[in-house]
Amino acid sequence: MLRFCLRWRGALLDVRTYVSMATDSADARVLLRVAPDEYVAERARLVKQARAEGDRTRADFYRSLKHPNLSLWAVLAAGDDAEAVNGIVSATAELAKIQAGGSDSAALSTASMNRRTELEALVDRAVSALARWERGAEARRAEIRGMVDQLSRHADVVEGWIDATLRDLPDDAWGFGAFADVEVTAGNQPATPRPKNAKPRVGGRQTASAPPDDSPVMPTRAERTARTRQARQDVAAAKRDLAATERRVDSARKAVREAEKEMRVAEAEQTAAEERLDKAAADLATLSG
Repeated sequence: MLRFCLRWRGALLDVRTYVSMATDSADARVLLRVAPDEYVAERARLVKQARAEGDRTRADFYRSLKHPNLSLWAVLAAGDDAEAVNGIVSATAELAKIQAGGSDSAALSTASMNRRTELEALVDRAVSALARWERGAEARRAEIRGMVDQLSRHADVVEGWIDATLRDLPDDAWGFGAFADVEVTAGNQPATPRPKNAKPRVGGRQTASAPPDDSPVMPTRAERTARTRQARQDVAAAKRDLAATERRVDSARKAVREAEKEMRVAEAEQTAAEERLDKAAADLATLSG
């Protein structure tokens, strides 16, 4: 059995509180009711509509929402089921409580199974939401699962998850598996660590022979833990960079479309000006003759 470490922020809040917060006139969830590739256009439409109605606050709200990548879009879409979000966050909190309390392996196993059930149910919901618009939704299941797994550890982001205003994943350098190499006995008590240079035992007694000098040097548990933590940080950083790049691409595409529109307007105005010049020149020639 493995013992894990979980960082938990604050107590779980009632989902009804979050639901009430998401009922304002500015609703970020409307941006998830169109296809992901129509997100930017729909956001621009909502901003324009709010400005036309003189609602500057609502216009600024929509303009502030960053375009999520496809996997995060799916996770946000699944957040329309507040009970499902509350279920995975509650299951994660319960597992953390049992781990911290040093309960027996049976309680830990049950809590882990309950959390896995809640997690997979929400992942299925997210994949299904994305599959309505994207053929490759299933290929993103692993990334979606990782996002749900990460978000479930942070009670402070539940509000943004449910009302769909969340756009950046929390820093998750610590979490399940951070101490995955710590051995635990059947009674869930840490096993007595063996000295680093302990000789192998035979029949309960240490042998006199030492390991050969040319034996491979294996990384220590602390080193493996540090490497695992760094790898998780690298993955999280890469995901953030990818999301930022996708947002810049979307912004550039929008700028190109707007520039093309302005160019068409300018070309039409140029043509009209040339026609007016030709007519005026003809009139002048007639008068001069």
